[in-house]
Amino acid sequence: MDSFTIKRLEKILDGYIDLKVPGNVRSSVRLAYEWNDDTLTLCERRPDLPKRDWIRADIAQFRREAGDWRVYAGKKDGSFVPVPSIPPHPDFEKQLEQVEQDSEGLFWIS
Repeated sequence: MDSFTIKRLEKILDGYIDLKVPGNVRSSVRLAYEWNDDTLTLCERRPDLPKRDWIRADIAQFRREAGDWRVYAGKKDGSFVPVPSIPPHPDFEKQLEQVEQDSEGLFWIS
C-alpha cells in the first residue's frame, strides 16, 4: 500500500480514536492500531497493574483484498474470522463505521 494511503487512513483512525476514547478514561483504556503489509489491526489496551504493563485485546482486523477492505473479528485465541454480514468494500471509512455500529456484538462490549 502506498504511503499516501497509509497516512490518510492513519489520520482517519487517529480522529476516530480521539472521539471513541474520552480523555478522562485514557489512563484505563486505549485504542491503537498496527499495520502489517495490507492488514490493519485495531486493538484495545488496558492496564495490567501488577505487571505495570498494558494488556492487548484485538478488536478487528481490516484486510485489503483485491482492492476492497474486508473486516475480520478477533477471537480470544488471537485468530481472526471474516465477518460475513460486512461484505468487502473499497471504502475503508464505511468498513470502520460498520465496526463502530457493531450490529452483531462482535467487536464492542455493551
